[in-house]
Amino acid sequence: MSEEKPTHQPTKFGHFIQTYSSFLSSFVIGVAGLIATSVWQYRQSQTAERQAISEQAIAKTKADNDWRITRADILSKNLNVLSTQGPNTADQRFGVLLSLTRGAIIDPELAVSYALELGRDNPSYMRSVLESTANKNYEQLSQGFKMTCLQRFGVEKAAEICKDDALADRSDAIADVIQDELNASLASGNPSAGPLSLLRDERGVQEIAGRLSWLFEPYLQDLYERRQWKEIERFEGTSTGARLVAALMLATARTGELMAPTEAAALEAFHAARRKWLTGYVFGATCDPECRGKLVDVMLSSFGESHGDYDEPLRKLLRQTRAEAGGTISHLHARLLWCQIDGNDLVELRDRVLVPALVESLGDVHVDPTMVEDLAGLVALVPEPDATDPKEQAAWKGMLAALGHATEKVQRAYGSRRASATRERTNPPPMIKKVNFCNAASPTPFPKLEQ
Repeated sequence: MSEEKPTHQPTKFGHFIQTYSSFLSSFVIGVAGLIATSVWQYRQSQTAERQAISEQAIAKTKADNDWRITRADILSKNLNVLSTQGPNTADQRFGVLLSLTRGAIIDPELAVSYALELGRDNPSYMRSVLESTANKNYEQLSQGFKMTCLQRFGVEKAAEICKDDALADRSDAIADVIQDELNASLASGNPSAGPLSLLRDERGVQEIAGRLSWLFEPYLQDLYERRQWKEIERFEGTSTGARLVAALMLATARTGELMAPTEAAALEAFHAARRKWLTGYVFGATCDPECRGKLVDVMLSSFGESHGDYDEPLRKLLRQTRAEAGGTISHLHARLLWCQIDGNDLVELRDRVLVPALVESLGDVHVDPTMVEDLAGLVALVPEPDATDPKEQAAWKGMLAALGHATEKVQRAYGSRRASATRERTNPPPMIKKVNFCNAASPTPFPKLEQ
C-alpha cells in the first residue's frame, strides 16, 4: 500500500502574493511610474532653471554692452572739454569730470589722470574729484605727488631741477586725500584696501622713501600733535614699510612747545624707541647699501629738524667698510659738493657727524683705510666753523691736528678734494648745472669753503 505525500502549505506571505498578485503588479507599476514622473519633472525644472540663468546672463551682458556703448558715447561728447588745459577751462572741466565720476561713467584710472591734470590749475577741484572716485589706484596718486626742492633737499633754489615746486599745492591736496581716506579705511576695519597698500612692499618703500614719507606726513603729523600714540602704533603695525615711513617722518615732527616734565620724558622715550628701531633697520639684512644711500638722502633733507635722531645711524654708517657704506658716501658726496643741503643743516652735520666720525676713524687702526680717505674727502666739502664759535673751532682744529698725523694719502685726499670742490662749484660741467645749487639764488645762501 503506497504512502500519500503530504500537501505543501504556503506561507502567509506566499498566500498573500498568490491571492493578490494582480493588485501587487498594479502597485509596483504605479510606483515605478510615479518615480519616473518625478525624475522627469525634476530634470525639467533643472533645465528650466538653467535656461533662466542663461537668459539672465544674456540680458545682463546685453545691458552691460548697451551701457558701454552709451558710456562711450557720453565720453566722446565730453573728451574735448576734458582735454583742454589752462585755468580758464578749470570750472568747465571740473563740472564734467565730477558728473562723469559720480555717475561711474568714466574709468577710475582715467578719472584720476584727468583730475591730476585739473589739479595743476585748481587743486581743490582735483581733491573733490578724487574723493568722488571709487576704486582709485593709489600708486597713480603717489606718482602724481611731486616733492618740492625743500622736501627733496631741505632748501629752496631757483634751479631747473626745482620745476616741480610749481605743483606744491597739488601735492598738498593729494596728501590731504591720502589722510582722509586713510582715516576712513582704518575706521572701516579694512586698512589694506586704502592708501596703506602703498606701504605693503618693503622694497618699493625703500626706493621712494622720501616721497612716501611726505605723502603720509599730514596724517602722521596730525596724530603726533594730538598725541595719538595708539593710532601711530596701529599705523606702524600694518607693515615694515609703514614703520619705516613713520620712523623717518616722526623724527622731524617735534613741535617745540613747552611741556610738563612727565610729558617731555614720555615724548623723549617715544622718539628714542623709533631712533633705535631706525638705526637697527639701516643695518639690518633687508636694507642693502643702495637702500642705505636712499635713506641717507631722506635724512639729509631734514637733518636739522630731526634734533639728533639721525646722528647715530649716520655716524655708524660712516664707520663701516666701503662695501657697506659705498652708497652712503656717494650720496653724501654729491649732496655736499653741489650744495644740495640747507646751510644751517650743513653746519650741524659737520659738527655732529662728519668731524667726530673723521677724528674717531683717524684714531682707530681697524677702520678701512679707504673709508678714512673718503671721510677726509667729505669733510673737505664743508666750510670751516665761524670764528665766533670757540667750541666748534676747537673741534675743527683738533680734527686738522689729527689729520696732520694721518697717512699721506689721507692728507692728499683732503687737500685735493677741497681745492677741486671750489673749482667745480664755480665752473660745473654742463650736465651738472641744472642740479648745482651752489650758484643758484636762495633765501639761505650756502656757506663758502673759504672763511
